[in-house]
Amino acid sequence: MFGLLPLTFALPFVMPQPGSWRDRDDAHNYTCTFMTLEQAQLARPGAVRPRGPRGDLYERDVVLCQERMLPLGLRLDADEAILSTLDARVSELAGAARSRRPDLEGATWLVEVYYPSPAVSAKIGFATKNALMAEGLGVSDRTPTLAAGDVQVITRMPPSEAYPTACRRYTDNGSLGAADVLLAVVLLDRQETALHAGLCAAGSWTWLR
Repeated sequence: MFGLLPLTFALPFVMPQPGSWRDRDDAHNYTCTFMTLEQAQLARPGAVRPRGPRGDLYERDVVLCQERMLPLGLRLDADEAILSTLDARVSELAGAARSRRPDLEGATWLVEVYYPSPAVSAKIGFATKNALMAEGLGVSDRTPTLAAGDVQVITRMPPSEAYPTACRRYTDNGSLGAADVLLAVVLLDRQETALHAGLCAAGSWTWLR
């Protein structure tokens, strides 16, 4: 059963524990995310049975498990530090985004991650979208785009200028509409393990942290 990835289970479910057939490192090589049935149906369409018309016999949540792309010990320490507490980090960011701009609750939320590792970036993006959905916000898989010339100019700017400039260009070129808001999750310094975030809405950039 554990050879199928990703794994989706409806609770109640006990995660695999180290034992005679599974050692501790093997169990730790799975990254799991808890979510509601509604979130799981969006993340893995068709993989989770919906609630019956008269409800369920017991309250169900879902845990989605995926094997690490790299075994323990092969990933950079900074990546491990971020991923080991990722759910708590992105939940805090999503809550901060919602509380900072309650006027945007009805908007469509997009997520963009700026992180050196594509594999870690994908995990951060997935977890952030789940955290926004947990806040009751509408989330899209779309991402805004920039022209090649914009990218060349913006990548030469310091972060304090680059992100606000990109935000304005997203709005100017129409890839971020009037009903959209972008939550960007950013690693500003490769020597740190703190994730920063900013909001882009109507061409205006706001740092959350």
